[in-house]
Amino acid sequence: MSEPPAAVCFDMDGVLVQSEDHWVRAQREDILPTAAPNDDIPLAAITGRNYREVYPDLNAEYDLEISREVFEGLFEEHGERIYANEATFLDGAHALLDDLRDAGVALALTTSAPWAWIDVADERFDLLSKFDVAISANDIDGPGKPEPDIYEQGAAELGVAPEDCWAVEDSTAGARAAVAAGMTTVGFRGDGDETDLSMVHEIADDAASLRQVLLAGV
Repeated sequence: MSEPPAAVCFDMDGVLVQSEDHWVRAQREDILPTAAPNDDIPLAAITGRNYREVYPDLNAEYDLEISREVFEGLFEEHGERIYANEATFLDGAHALLDDLRDAGVALALTTSAPWAWIDVADERFDLLSKFDVAISANDIDGPGKPEPDIYEQGAAELGVAPEDCWAVEDSTAGARAAVAAGMTTVGFRGDGDETDLSMVHEIADDAASLRQVLLAGV
């Protein structure tokens, strides 16, 4: 790529806000064992998705022993702690976002997280000031990731055709959503995990390589 994209949509968790390790621990040690003590629910069934959408799918496949209200309450309880105290910001992310803006790239935050968590991340990391548009899965009138709706809305609000927009995602569900929207998709492996990102167009293994991919030619 000789010049940066017209626009970039960034996922929040696992890309800019390093929360995934904390979510993995919370899901493995508390949320999933509490929800289905007799089943081994894979993390892939949840990761990257809006937690408010996953209960019906899990309930259809596994023996859940808690209500939807209790299930969602567990996520909300852990989320308050993770975003307020445990999550960190990607090294170099502020400089990357600033340099993209200086290069004329429009930026959208497109996340499955609810606004309560986005606002805490913003207070800690000065996140939202870097973006032209910020969209939570709760803002869209349609299904969340892996469906493309949130990315289609992100492109629309930026005034850019999806095919002229890039997306940065770390989860299988998120990457599928961005690809389905028609965006050139960068898979971010900041934590070095083995998530299935076989559908993406580019891979960035760390913050430095993400910068190189997005700012090539600048």
